Amino acid sequence: MTWWHAYWAWTGGNVGAMPEEAIVTAVATALLLRPLRLAWHHLAGKHLEAARRAAEASHRIAADLYEHHTGRAHELAPGTESEAK
Repeated sequence: MTWWHAYWAWTGGNVGAMPEEAIVTAVATALLLRPLRLAWHHLAGKHLEAARRAAEASHRIAADLYEHHTGRAHELAPGTESEAK
């Protein structure tokens, strides 16, 4: 443990530890970022697809309701030419 005490004595209030902290952070990020990103996409991807389908259905319902009340299709309704703009 002598090297550990010598290291902390050298750091002098953590100023000397900053380069080591940066190296540890960079290595941890490099090793963990890809697995964490893959896990997030795996877990959240299913929910995002369900949310996308629900949003599309709600847009269609809103467009149908608008058309029912006004008698004309909304310019931003799904399936209209202006939707592609």
